[in-house]
Amino acid sequence: MKKSLLALVAITTLFFGACKKDSNKPGDSNNNGGGGDTYQPFTTGSVWKYRSTFLGGEAPELDTTISTMTDKTKTFENKKFHIVNSTDGTENYEEYLGLNDHVYSTYMYDAGLGESIEFAYLNDSKAKGDSWVVAKTYETEEGNIDAQIKTTIVEKGINKTILDKQYSNVIQTKVEVQYKVQNNWVTLTSIDFYAAKGVGVIGIYSSIQGELTFKSELFNYTIK
Repeated sequence: MKKSLLALVAITTLFFGACKKDSNKPGDSNNNGGGGDTYQPFTTGSVWKYRSTFLGGEAPELDTTISTMTDKTKTFENKKFHIVNSTDGTENYEEYLGLNDHVYSTYMYDAGLGESIEFAYLNDSKAKGDSWVVAKTYETEEGNIDAQIKTTIVEKGINKTILDKQYSNVIQTKVEVQYKVQNNWVTLTSIDFYAAKGVGVIGIYSSIQGELTFKSELFNYTIK
């Protein structure tokens, strides 16, 4: 059971840094995405630099990720995802970001679960206070686990300051990874996303049982 639940928690760090290899991903194409009116630009050559802090150990661990949008896409389950080349200074890998019918998501392969996962973090057509749920059942040696990812629009159109820079027209979402215990949904981890219009994701903050364990913050970017 722990292995499967920890795999769900790993979604937090997978968003910026572990979507590295999946041999079951079909065909590349060379289409560019737009632009300034979305909460994730897809223009080729755009660059985002994130400062990440892992707070779970004895001392905070710092990391820097540089992500560059390419001109290539891949299609998973009839949805288009743009390929981002990322590096943490020691390793280079690909990430997959999509915008399909107002839903912003990443697509990743989870080795613990042995399958690929689409992880949606924003729907810009939803109103403040709206929530939606993606449910799934995981098979383990101890039996089946009922799990779900619940996403809520916390704020829309706000200003947000991150690393001394203020962003406008920001949407905040809260993603809760939950599992069922005696017919009650229990939140294992919650992840707050902040996305600025025309910029992309500017901050991610993950907590386990109310304690902040991971944060990733934008400190520099160039939108082409």
